Amino acid sequence: MRFTKALMALAVIMMVFSGCGRIKQIQQITDKFSGDRLYFCEKYVTKEIGEDTKFKAGKVTVMVKLQNPIGEKEVDINVTDAATGKAVETFPFTVQPSWDYIHFDDVEFGEKGKYKVSCIKKNGDVIATGEVEII
Repeated sequence: MRFTKALMALAVIMMVFSGCGRIKQIQQITDKFSGDRLYFCEKYVTKEIGEDTKFKAGKVTVMVKLQNPIGEKEVDINVTDAATGKAVETFPFTVQPSWDYIHFDDVEFGEKGKYKVSCIKKNGDVIATGEVEII
């Protein structure tokens, strides 16, 4: 009887630990399809090409998918060093207020590192944020 209880306890523990990984996977999938999202790809040509979170130094396309239209004519893509919190560069872009799916081409990353990238209204309000690693 003790052996059976111990085996059951071990099985429950294994299910909990394997379930945590699955919960994280489900959360990542859910994040892709709900809410405002800022993410990255190599380029955009009628669709995203090479979506990822890691890129070589150079130009990357920043994608923003919103639940509602952006409601702005001008926004900034702000790049911040994730380790230090220091602003690295700000790229201004013109957009249409009715857009809810936007690609920002040619955002330059010159050095290796992890960066926080935000799409920001001119008044400073953050629209969406994501992280990218330059390898």
